[in-house]
Amino acid sequence: MNKLLFSSLAIAYVASNLLVGAVAREKPYEGKCLYIDREEQEQTFKPCQVNIQQKTLAVNFENEKYQDNNKTISGSGVVEIASGEYAQKLLSDSGSVVSGILFAPINLVGRIFVPDRNYQQYIIDYQDSRGKKTATSLNINRSDAPEFQQELTVITRKLITFRSGQTRTTIDIGPDF
Repeated sequence: MNKLLFSSLAIAYVASNLLVGAVAREKPYEGKCLYIDREEQEQTFKPCQVNIQQKTLAVNFENEKYQDNNKTISGSGVVEIASGEYAQKLLSDSGSVVSGILFAPINLVGRIFVPDRNYQQYIIDYQDSRGKKTATSLNINRSDAPEFQQELTVITRKLITFRSGQTRTTIDIGPDF
């Protein structure tokens, strides 16, 4: 029974990878992507399109003014993907690696975003083409989120972390002996 179950799961996994590669989404995902201009110390979310093709994630801003921040992220270069409360924790926690990568050069205090219920937020921690560790934040329309998550998991071979952020707490275990 276990061999049959394992074989079925293996076939389903391989078939899903082949189907996702064969049936690519015709239009890009709409959303808002983090735009960072280090010279003018500007960081905001701007309308963008995210396209997943050929094991890469292409992030293209809609406005010509922001084209200098377009990115192509290799699926194999992705280190971690976070979403939900954990993604918000990574952005707001000044001690997190992702927060340090994204916001250290600009030194803005506080959050730069207001959670929008129309979007699902993703933090993607990755290595660029030169091997430098970096990160970006994407807000994808909620209606497209399940399909986006599936494609993102397939090209990166990484599970998306949805867990709540860790908080420091002190636990009193009673009097010392």
